[in-house]
Amino acid sequence: MKTTVAEYLVTRGLPATWCYASPFGRIAAETYRSTYRREPRHAFRLINGRFRRVMAYRASERHVLDTAWEIYPRCTDPSAAVPSPRRTVARIDRVLNDYSVSGDAMRWQPGNQPLTRHP
Repeated sequence: MKTTVAEYLVTRGLPATWCYASPFGRIAAETYRSTYRREPRHAFRLINGRFRRVMAYRASERHVLDTAWEIYPRCTDPSAAVPSPRRTVARIDRVLNDYSVSGDAMRWQPGNQPLTRHP
């Protein structure tokens, strides 16, 4: 029986549609490649109404997914799994303030900093 990343995440208590499943799967594939020196196997799964080719791992290769779980930072820090909207808005404000950009790009005013790129 082959296990996909989505099925593995469900066993860990996360939804299969977890927003970080794709990057987690990439780390699992990299771990597999470094361990076995070949590409992981593939399986076809029905995703959003279409059959898509996804990486699949045997039961004997589950240690690859466990290792990826330990490596991936969103898995090791539970508070990072769901970013709070307040932190996201604060980060966007910080980026906008770094470039002295107002909310309206047509009324952009240069700041005191040297212009490095267009807002």
